[in-house]
Amino acid sequence: MLGVAVVVVALGSQTQPVTVPEMWDAWCARCHAADGSGRVAEPTVTVEPMDFTDCTVTTAEPDADWELAISHGGPAVGLSSEMPAFGDAVNAETIQGFVRHMRGFCKESGWPSGNLNFPRPIFTEKAFPENEFVLLPVISHRTDFTFTAIFERRFGKRAMWEVAMPVTSFESIGRGRENGVGDVEVAAKYVIATSARTPRILTGGLEVALSTGSASRGLGSGTTVWEPYLAFGALVRDIYVQTQAKVEFPADSTKADRAFVYQVYAGRDWSATPDTWSYGVELNGENDELAITPQLRTGLTKTGALGASVGVRVPITARHEQGTRVVGYLLWEYLEPVRARP
Repeated sequence: MLGVAVVVVALGSQTQPVTVPEMWDAWCARCHAADGSGRVAEPTVTVEPMDFTDCTVTTAEPDADWELAISHGGPAVGLSSEMPAFGDAVNAETIQGFVRHMRGFCKESGWPSGNLNFPRPIFTEKAFPENEFVLLPVISHRTDFTFTAIFERRFGKRAMWEVAMPVTSFESIGRGRENGVGDVEVAAKYVIATSARTPRILTGGLEVALSTGSASRGLGSGTTVWEPYLAFGALVRDIYVQTQAKVEFPADSTKADRAFVYQVYAGRDWSATPDTWSYGVELNGENDELAITPQLRTGLTKTGALGASVGVRVPITARHEQGTRVVGYLLWEYLEPVRARP
């Protein structure tokens, strides 16, 4: 927005703006433009202001992130120090009005609200479409591990595609340690329905596990597996509830079994900052196998573009087959700034 000196002059003038649109035109338009595009005849800041007419910018983040930036300034969320703090000049209700006004610059309907962009659990598929690169390690007590690299790319208003490549290392009876790439998965999902008033989101998706891993070496199933699913997220008071239900259909039932997979996650944040800690627990099920995964997540930068999670997956049933596993992820929202701009 504008510099601190401009804010002081504006606030000290005799005729004060009263409504949020008037405040925007008096205080914010100098940098962000009256139409929110950031294109002004005479730039007043050295950084490039965000273009709030771009719906990918305006809709992706939750209200809490925008409110924090307006109230405490850009550095509070890892953005430019040229964005001043307005928390001492206006009340919380007015700050919320600024967020609604800013979101109004997106003129296209159908974009899911950033308030539905809940923190990512370790296993449960998020219903909100994202631009992320995720590294997901799973390590068992037998020193077996799977390391999965996942690339996710959002397209359109409600859709996303992804590619996941697992790398596995395990002790094979009679052959020693096996290492290699497992079955690569490609997937797509689409947001079916949302409710912003009572935050809820429902998404449908399809994952396809390709037969790329060597079945003879235990690195793959030996057949293509089709995996349609539904994912749901909701905010209940201050608790995030996220669920996923998936059915796995192998193309060749002699090489792999059908499976019903379900995940249920509940968790909450310590605070409203992008780098806050989150804690939660997941219930993980596949047919008659059931496990529970307590976990912690945190943002690694003030922008929240880097995040990490760690947990322990503890079997409840079929304990010998599943085993206890250390799990987690390292996440990069690659279209977001990692470090604060000056």
